[in-house]
Amino acid sequence: MKIRDVKTTLLSLPLKDPIADSTHTLKTIDWILVDVCGEGGLVGGSHMLTFDYGRELLRGIVDYELKDVVVGMDATLISSVWQACWNRVEYIGQAGVAAWGIGAIDIALWDLLGKSLNCPVFRLLGAHREQVPIYGSGGWLTYSMDQLLAEVTSYVHQGFTAVKMKVGSRETQYDVDRVRAVREAIGPKIQLMVDANQAWTPGQAIEFSRKVRDCEIFWLEEPIQKDDHGGYRALATAMDIPVAAGEREYSLEAFRDLLAQRALPIVQPDVLRLGGISRCLKLAHLAETFNARVASHFYKEIDIHWMATVNNGLFLEYFPWLDPLLVHPMEVKNGMARVPDRPGLGIELKPEAVQEFRVP
Repeated sequence: MKIRDVKTTLLSLPLKDPIADSTHTLKTIDWILVDVCGEGGLVGGSHMLTFDYGRELLRGIVDYELKDVVVGMDATLISSVWQACWNRVEYIGQAGVAAWGIGAIDIALWDLLGKSLNCPVFRLLGAHREQVPIYGSGGWLTYSMDQLLAEVTSYVHQGFTAVKMKVGSRETQYDVDRVRAVREAIGPKIQLMVDANQAWTPGQAIEFSRKVRDCEIFWLEEPIQKDDHGGYRALATAMDIPVAAGEREYSLEAFRDLLAQRALPIVQPDVLRLGGISRCLKLAHLAETFNARVASHFYKEIDIHWMATVNNGLFLEYFPWLDPLLVHPMEVKNGMARVPDRPGLGIELKPEAVQEFRVP
């Protein structure tokens, strides 16, 4: 089956109120849809999330660089297409924007292959389970205490058994007070994760961990800058709370170094930044050799397929942002997300929603 065309579409959904973590303020949810067109009318799709950051760059790497490489190639030779894209961007750099484009095409090709064979992607990859644990994410720093508690308790009422909130403000005690309030609100049986988005130094992270030691934190995510591998190694020995990180890494080599140093018990790949489903599978297998666990970052409708095929997959991250566009939003019950058994990734967008939010 030959690749006949590659098309992109930009969607922009305004947020009612801006939200923020320790590094970014978000005013819109922007999506770049990437469609790889095969033969007989079959189309494989993927999507990239952005927040009015570099959206034309992300779209352009597909439209102006990678499209010319892949059109005419055999769509079923996914590894070969991936390598051709990788080779194409060697001169300008294979991380950053380039990795997003490669990842989007890789994901779309898996969707296309599944549709052509009338088979869900997770079964093509070698299914391990039909449900994956999932946690409710959010807890933004811009939330008032009332808003924060309302969100985490709403997740609990929906049947989630784990939630995540943001930390990383300028005042450690502010974060500590919010964590304690959330723990009290959700009770002792709900898993609680916290995410600092690289806001701290190793010393600040250790100080925070000591102050919330009795709050039973399941993991502390991205406490320090992503390139501070020595700092991550120090945290692994100095803190009782497991550290999770990796959503901003673009290479298997970076993860390999962190794992080899025993710096990360939980790795968190971003399926776009790492280069697609194919690379996330490689990372999961690499992590397994170091007895490390894997938790995906954001793209739940895509990630559930590769997470359902590995035996060291820990949690999917849940945001409802894509749900208004979907014919079949993800089914979540008792803290578990069910893998869709529809062909391909099982993602079907509402045509009217695409039309409403499309940017000309």
